[in-house]
Amino acid sequence: MTTRGLRPAALAVVAALALGGCAAATEPAAAPPTSTSTSVPPPPAPATSAPEVPGAPPTSFLDPVTVPPPTAVSIPVLGVEQDLIGLGVAADGTAEVPTDFDDVGWFTPGGRPGARGPTVLMGHVDSTAGPAVFYDLRDLAPGDTVQLTVADGSAATYTVTGTEQVAKDTFPTAAVFGATADDVLRLITCTGAFDAGARSYTDNLVVTAVRSG
Repeated sequence: MTTRGLRPAALAVVAALALGGCAAATEPAAAPPTSTSTSVPPPPAPATSAPEVPGAPPTSFLDPVTVPPPTAVSIPVLGVEQDLIGLGVAADGTAEVPTDFDDVGWFTPGGRPGARGPTVLMGHVDSTAGPAVFYDLRDLAPGDTVQLTVADGSAATYTVTGTEQVAKDTFPTAAVFGATADDVLRLITCTGAFDAGARSYTDNLVVTAVRSG
């Protein structure tokens, strides 16, 4: 599979994304420790929050239906084996997020494996009941692998190249969601300090992995 660049109209929408916070009713049971940046450029988005966009993305933003969508993700080192749910853009212009803390969502405008733009997965870090599906995402290190199963039954293996933590108010949307020369996967969740007043974390964590098989 090869990755193609985003069309100008699509990239304009992507660049307008501003990721919000991972909300919780009260302070979560087990707040994740702050992560440190490792090698690799790309950064983070939310797990339990939504990227804001000025409107629904144009049809040119989405890949042709002939490109099989991802259906499941496997992260062996973390013991994660999860079917994927589809996430899109809500009526209010924000990106949808999983309603179940154990779900991992595939953000449709982010691309499909091997298609234009990176494949973006989002999951919660925790809840008031304890750790959620992406709680251990911060433990991924360069060299670890992530496997995506797609609708046609094939599988794509990605090797982690690095992680980065960034404040939500300076989230580099274009770098995370924009065009890539390689077939790239990004796994996104929340991290940093927990703001009890806003009921959200201050930062986002993004793990970047590149197609290796």
